[in-house]
Amino acid sequence: MGYPVMRDATLRSHCESVQRVIAAMQNQLDRPMTLQELARIGFASPWHFNRTFRQVTGVPPLQFFYALRLDAAKRMLTETQKKVIDICYEVGYQSVGTFTRRFADVLGHSPMQFRKLTRGRTRPTVYSQSNAQERRRVRVGMSLSGVVTSPVDFHGHVAIGLFTTRIPQGRPAACTLIKDCGAYCLEKLPEGDFYLFAVGLKDALGTSVYFDYRSAMRAGGQRIHICRNSFQGVTDLELRPPSAFDPPLLLTLPAQNVSPANYQAETDLGSQPCNQQAESASPNSV
Repeated sequence: MGYPVMRDATLRSHCESVQRVIAAMQNQLDRPMTLQELARIGFASPWHFNRTFRQVTGVPPLQFFYALRLDAAKRMLTETQKKVIDICYEVGYQSVGTFTRRFADVLGHSPMQFRKLTRGRTRPTVYSQSNAQERRRVRVGMSLSGVVTSPVDFHGHVAIGLFTTRIPQGRPAACTLIKDCGAYCLEKLPEGDFYLFAVGLKDALGTSVYFDYRSAMRAGGQRIHICRNSFQGVTDLELRPPSAFDPPLLLTLPAQNVSPANYQAETDLGSQPCNQQAESASPNSV
């Protein structure tokens, strides 16, 4: 069910409310925040604020807050020499074990592994199918195709993936890579409900992985339902510049798959289902 059409003044008011709350989130990552508290900052009732926030950003406010925490942890791991335990507390976790487990669930690596990976000291792992139940859900020949368009001045690579959450994070259920823009195809798809995203990337600059997506082009977010040998949903994607209302991208994409030696419509990374454990947040706090 879609949202009603709003007047410009109403939309502007909603955006200002959400922007104010996102700024508060970014300044208070080290403390728990409830939906009621966020709604007060946004000058709205919890029900109305939750609806407005989802309308503007595409995700619930607490899921957005959770993503900001892990994104901040990711940046501190790559840009500072801080210890994992200090980073854990700075982004609001009270247990290093919980922080490490949730970081690994989403990014696919523990914090220490991620730090080594982004500094080129280890090799990234290619997403692969690892769960027997997922293997049973894959039907040979199931595929999804579409077209990616981009601004005329964009030159780089586009990663297209199906994710189980409204934020593109962790291991995709299926993915592929293309150069610049054009047609793409995802194959060997599992059944279920997914969200389709694309990320436009510049050329790799001597690193083993992509991990900083703050300037990456974006597209998608639409739901795709896959059942038997058919799918429902819009598959064409239009890249756009990032927005202040976009949730962070919590991905670790092996850069060697988008190196000049691997320009192709589909790469070894793509189209393999995998088992991704999603973050389960409390309805009232993170």
